[in-house]
Amino acid sequence: MTLSVAHVTASPNFGGVERLILEVCRSLEKNHDVRHVIASFPEGGHAEPFLAEIEKSGFTGYRFQNDMPHLLAAAGEYCRFLKQNGVRILCAHGHKARILGWFAARRLKIPIIGVSHGWTGENKKIQFFERIDKWMHRRMDHVVCVSQGQADKVIRFGTPPERVSVIYNAVRLDRFAVPSALSFRERLEAELDRGQQKEESGNHSPFASPVSSSRFILGAAGRLSPEKGFDLLIAATERLIKKGLPVGLVIFGDGILREPLQKQIDNLGIGSSVSLAGFTDQLDKFMFHFDVFVQSSHTEGMPSVLLEAMSAKTAVVATSVGGTGELVTDGETGILVPPNDVSALANALQKVLEEDRFRRKIGAAGRQRVETGFAIDAQTEKYWELFNRLLSPQTVKVS
Repeated sequence: MTLSVAHVTASPNFGGVERLILEVCRSLEKNHDVRHVIASFPEGGHAEPFLAEIEKSGFTGYRFQNDMPHLLAAAGEYCRFLKQNGVRILCAHGHKARILGWFAARRLKIPIIGVSHGWTGENKKIQFFERIDKWMHRRMDHVVCVSQGQADKVIRFGTPPERVSVIYNAVRLDRFAVPSALSFRERLEAELDRGQQKEESGNHSPFASPVSSSRFILGAAGRLSPEKGFDLLIAATERLIKKGLPVGLVIFGDGILREPLQKQIDNLGIGSSVSLAGFTDQLDKFMFHFDVFVQSSHTEGMPSVLLEAMSAKTAVVATSVGGTGELVTDGETGILVPPNDVSALANALQKVLEEDRFRRKIGAAGRQRVETGFAIDAQTEKYWELFNRLLSPQTVKVS
């Protein structure tokens, strides 16, 4: 009989968590008799890109109509969604999906897996719900953590170790088998040149053609929110520019800090070298054409964007937070720097940019690291084993 599994989240954009959900579902359906349904809370319309991608990928998608603080209505709709789709396993990503999912799963007597990607502490509201979420982890039938670092936190907050597993985020390597067209490099250059032309003429043309192809291009991507540390990356880039390095920075993503980050760029006078390029659904294509990909975060689970960059043989420089150190070996598969240290970040970037052979070496080693430890099919087999274990008659559900 086909196993029906639900993945539920509250998607603020189409990012790493969302890509991971789709990749896990594709891999499991390719190798096993399983059907997935995927749902998101509306998040004020921000979930629409993810919901569109769900349908585009051939899965059944569902948009919840009820949300917090209407707990009873939201839990009831959650329960109906699971029941109507014959769901036998619930994977809950994020605090909202876990809190409301626990009530629904208990009512239907199905196991719930909390997939723990990490806590951001982005603002006081998020911090409040994350405190509840840390308690809710103890009520899950099982918790999947995307890194050992996150697993250690979950256990420290009271979840029994026997109910915690580490299943790393993973990537489908065939997406990075062949480098994308050089036109993607040209688009990165044009993105920077728009800023240069805007400064020089005040005319922001979307059809600007590249005027410089000799500079290094740093890449970064993620939600423009405090935990990503993009302000530090912008400051580090300014230091490189002051040292005379021909460097530009393109940051893909959107979020609440877009205006403050743009103001920082303008105040530093580096608008011709730094671009906030907005959201793209072609990040994997651009990955091949960054000279260095940078993670400047204060906190992470297991960053999917680093997996993608390394899969494309792009050298990475990253802060040593969360599970990043389980992916990146300093000096071998990338460079690790302390978080919140602009000087260390700038120095590491300078080293990688100035040493071509070293940059190529860590890029190639990064690809090998992903191949041996982070391929999607191997990781999703661990989900399949967990599903079967939780459905075993001997498994006792947590009350």
